[in-house]
Amino acid sequence: MIAFDEFALQSVPYTHYAWAEKNTKPKIKSDEQHREKLNGFLAVDVTRGDTQVEFNKKSTTAETVSVIVSIILIYLQKGFTRLTFLLDNARIHGTKMEANVQLLLAELTAQLALPPLTVLFWHTPSYSPKLNPAEYIIHEVRRQGLYNVPCSLTAQQKADRIKAQLARGSPLNAQQMNNLVGFILRQKIRRF
Repeated sequence: MIAFDEFALQSVPYTHYAWAEKNTKPKIKSDEQHREKLNGFLAVDVTRGDTQVEFNKKSTTAETVSVIVSIILIYLQKGFTRLTFLLDNARIHGTKMEANVQLLLAELTAQLALPPLTVLFWHTPSYSPKLNPAEYIIHEVRRQGLYNVPCSLTAQQKADRIKAQLARGSPLNAQQMNNLVGFILRQKIRRF
């Protein structure tokens, strides 16, 4: 099973707050449009603990399809015949994304004469970040790699720090990942 999620990196933190009377615009303009932003796509192999991360300027359905298909191709080369992706209920993870992944995968397997692969998509319930292991890895990556760093780092420098951190290995070892999966299963049982 591959847990998958997106996260955003910004060049500077959000610090803009403004008050205005009802039905009026604040007089102080926000600088949010001038911030550099990168979207991270994190995939976590729940059984092995392996992680893969990619960064793009946009987080669209097409970008998500591209990242998921590249992950699938990696697992095809390793000899897998079945993959399950655990996703949240973000709009970009809907049926359009699933159909586009299946279509692109069918085209690639036909062109490259690859063995057939079954890909399933499981979605966590709405507002259930505790049920996706990728959320925990994202938290740990941010905690270990981005806390207490200078505010002058660009979004690309932050992305490079995360890539380097994950290249050294997952922030969770195999035992911690097993404990996390057990915790998630207990949460799901309690919740439903």
